[in-house]
Amino acid sequence: MILRSPAKVNLGLWVGKRRPDGYHEIITIIVPLRLSDRIILSTAESGIEVTADSKDVPKGPANLAFQAADRFFSATGIKSGCCIKIKKSIPVGTGLGGGSSNAATVLLGLNRIFNYPLSSRRLHKLALELGSDVPALVCRSPCVARGQGEKLRPIHLPRLNIILHLPGYPVSTSWAYDELDKFRPKPSLTSPKPCPKMVALRLRRKELASLAGRVRNSFEPVIFAHHPDLAKAKQILLGNGCYLAMLSGSGSTVYGLVETKGSQDPMAALIRHGFHCVETYSI
Repeated sequence: MILRSPAKVNLGLWVGKRRPDGYHEIITIIVPLRLSDRIILSTAESGIEVTADSKDVPKGPANLAFQAADRFFSATGIKSGCCIKIKKSIPVGTGLGGGSSNAATVLLGLNRIFNYPLSSRRLHKLALELGSDVPALVCRSPCVARGQGEKLRPIHLPRLNIILHLPGYPVSTSWAYDELDKFRPKPSLTSPKPCPKMVALRLRRKELASLAGRVRNSFEPVIFAHHPDLAKAKQILLGNGCYLAMLSGSGSTVYGLVETKGSQDPMAALIRHGFHCVETYSI
């Protein structure tokens, strides 16, 4: 079975304080993208094997796709194994959810191969055990995520044309959360809670000019302080035709939303400044 494993961007990300269980409260809109890895999934008599065409992908039990398969077989009691081949297009550690999406894709693929032994509710539970982004990526459609990421609500959005700046280096999510907590007392490092319903409504109504002032990512001040090139990329996007630009997740990707091709070309502007970028769109 050959499956697409889509990337995602966060359309706004509010991060609350650390909870007693070690996780943070979040509110975000997770939007899956056409940009995707490919997962080649096949059954085996026993064991789980993961291979990838990128040296940056973790091997063995450290890989989320491996963990997804392991949890699937444990939850279902199926005495079998699988081989997972990952063809990477989503850079690792860039806030695009590549590893989380691979895990979600393996859960969905194995459930299909073995004739759907797990209900949607049980898949959701397994997905949450793997990571905060995995449940939303199991849904395969834009959704509002709250809590740890377990509270999901599908949301209707128009197709979004997206430019991704891929800087060529990762940002550690755990490091980003630690930095955010360290500087939490500074008011500028938190953003007000977003209203996802209002964001979606403005996108559907094409009320685009007001979005930039309403959508925030709590990580931006911390990440931009350490990586000023990402802040520059955001300003280039906003200054050259994008109606919204921001960090995805905890980075390192910065993306811009552009309505149509016009007199300004944000992709060309990024390239002129030496920034690597690609075009994609939401699914």
